[in-house]
Amino acid sequence: MRYDIAVIGNDEAVFEMLSLASSAGQRSIAILPEERHSSWIIAQALRRLVSQLLVDRSTSRQKLLTRTGTPRLLHRLLANALMAELTEHMLMLERIGVDLLLGEAHLQARNAVSVTSGMDCRRTVVQANNLVIGMGIRRTSMHRPLGLMPFLRPELLLAGNRLPMTLCVLGGDDVGTGLAALLSLFGVNTQLLARNDRCSAMLELAHAAGVSIGHHPADFGWDEHNQFSSDTKSIVDCRRAIGFTNHLGLSEIGVEPDEHGQLWCADNLETWCTGVFGIGTVVGFSSDISKNPADQAHRILNRALHRIRRPRSGRAVRTSYGRSRRCAVRRATAPCGRIRPRPGRNP
Repeated sequence: MRYDIAVIGNDEAVFEMLSLASSAGQRSIAILPEERHSSWIIAQALRRLVSQLLVDRSTSRQKLLTRTGTPRLLHRLLANALMAELTEHMLMLERIGVDLLLGEAHLQARNAVSVTSGMDCRRTVVQANNLVIGMGIRRTSMHRPLGLMPFLRPELLLAGNRLPMTLCVLGGDDVGTGLAALLSLFGVNTQLLARNDRCSAMLELAHAAGVSIGHHPADFGWDEHNQFSSDTKSIVDCRRAIGFTNHLGLSEIGVEPDEHGQLWCADNLETWCTGVFGIGTVVGFSSDISKNPADQAHRILNRALHRIRRPRSGRAVRTSYGRSRRCAVRRATAPCGRIRPRPGRNP
């Protein structure tokens, strides 16, 4: 089955793109990943989970969460919240007439995507005139030289046997803020070093959950040499953003991401390959990038609808008179510049 637009990923801009394409009458399909989720959808799941846990803040409930909190329980709660968030978006896409396909995508050509589903072990090839990549980013730790205090990656908090007693989360925007709020609700003494002092809904939830929020390293005991004080604590670094593009096979279609796994795009968000676009936070550079997902979706749709199709090389383009344009030019002009007579007529 061939589509007008195929969109890969579950970033915020992906759903804007699919809604706009469906309203414009384009046959669209959403290829949603099963494992590699963007930081935006994880932040939405964390917001849902923290909001539900904050409904009951009684003393008995807090003691229960502190006593029963384990990394395995937090992993299961977060997975359920993520599934609920994805289900809502999938129902929304079905209502507007967008086809859905769950699985991990791999590019075969600029207009062909192979999708492997882990649930039924089936591989499907999707043909589309335009391909939009919106895999988003993931949050991880910064590279640090040897000898300095090691920072933990966010996923390692949910892989141990027990939760830490104290925790300091560095950056991460809504993902780091939501992670700090979730662990604080389960009795962990949590501190958050936010990048700036902007007001957001996730910061308000973290403050309600009892997270100590600071905007400067000196607020949490950093000295002038950028070192923590002597008390032991777990430090989770969420400052680095990595694009989810290493598994897509972009090199097979001539697209090379940058060192962070993000895409280089033009002002219309088209990559080096014609008909392949980037959208959302996976776009690392553009000559005139707009952070608004709706603006990005409008630019891509305008390019997809008004792109002039190039003729295939080595073939003649047929004119309205039934003859090829190239043959007509060859018959009209002789090699020496004189007018060549047509066959069957007297000169």
